[in-house]
Amino acid sequence: MEPQITARPDHTISRKQISAAALKVLYGLKDAGYLAYLAGGGVRDLLLGRNPKDFDVATNATPEEVRRVFRNCRLIGRRFRLAHVYFHDETIEVSTFRAPAPPADEDPGDDNTFLAKDGLVLRDNLFGTPEEDALRRDFTVNALFYNIADFSIIDYVNGRRDLKERIIRVIGDPEQRFTEDPVRILRALRFAAALDFEIETSAREAIRRHAEKLEGTSSSRLYEEIQKLLSCGKAARVFALCCELDVFEHLFPELGAWLKAPDGEGKTHWLNKSFAQIDRWRAAGFNVDPALLFALIFGEYHEWVAAQIAANEGLQHAEALQEATHRHIRQLDRIRIPKAVTHHIAEIMTGQPRFLKTTPQNAKRMLRHRSFLDAFLYFKFAARTAGRHAAELEWWEQQRKSR
Repeated sequence: MEPQITARPDHTISRKQISAAALKVLYGLKDAGYLAYLAGGGVRDLLLGRNPKDFDVATNATPEEVRRVFRNCRLIGRRFRLAHVYFHDETIEVSTFRAPAPPADEDPGDDNTFLAKDGLVLRDNLFGTPEEDALRRDFTVNALFYNIADFSIIDYVNGRRDLKERIIRVIGDPEQRFTEDPVRILRALRFAAALDFEIETSAREAIRRHAEKLEGTSSSRLYEEIQKLLSCGKAARVFALCCELDVFEHLFPELGAWLKAPDGEGKTHWLNKSFAQIDRWRAAGFNVDPALLFALIFGEYHEWVAAQIAANEGLQHAEALQEATHRHIRQLDRIRIPKAVTHHIAEIMTGQPRFLKTTPQNAKRMLRHRSFLDAFLYFKFAARTAGRHAAELEWWEQQRKSR
């Protein structure tokens, strides 16, 4: 396949927009005799006039060869063998051009190179050509290359067309690609939301059919990808897409079942407000603790479970809320939330009833607690969202100002 080559005068990417660290890696590989391309999201974002979050490099050098070129390099990963080149304030990820996965009935001959089970790719270190590498990437808009040798853009998959038309299109068969790696489903949702693009029709249908495969994905990978969803600046749009394409229930089954209950329609109000608040914090540049983000998402569900526990087991509200929070957190095995984060979620939630006690002694004790700020931000959000505890909220605002 002959790629579409866009020469430097006919596109908008300039080396001035590329980080000094990325340029050092690109030129280092080129001067060592290797192909060196800026790849993926960095090229996409530069063409869209956005500031890339990071710059990735693709090359025909193997990871071991990359390490020989750069002393400040470390090889990582087993599923995907990569080179990381470290600079003072930036790390450049370098991947070797990869070949497509072999057919299911073909033995690649080396489990250390490629391994799959039931269509899910467990290891993929088959190296190939730039064309093969482009065709095995997930979406057309992420498969563009910028060639440092002549500053051209190389496009094997009509990615520039889809950028112009604002479409997220899977490269190859969406059914197969989502089976190989179900996390691509979440990446499709994130890119569509963050870029304000539409997901192409066949990919949308495949997402609905294969969303349940997320349940078999590594829990640590799911946690990492959910963090990206929450920090993309368009979490509210991501949530809408998750509900529209039946993905949410496979990430959070308890919440999904709760939302799909006969009275679930009104329950989305809290979650819509939660994701909108997360986006406001992101836009303001606030570095919000992951525990607070999860507390917002789980909050009303925990309150609902607490009400059931209080009614059925005769516990007081504070005790019931503590029990509801801990029961749910113990069930969160699909997403491997770190223990420190789950402990902090519990502190935020179990601290909520204490905000209803407006005494100087309680305030003194609460203000000293390490979880006070996150617990208070949750209380403030909940009070305003549910239209409750206005007097208590104003009192606590005054206590914070007079510290």
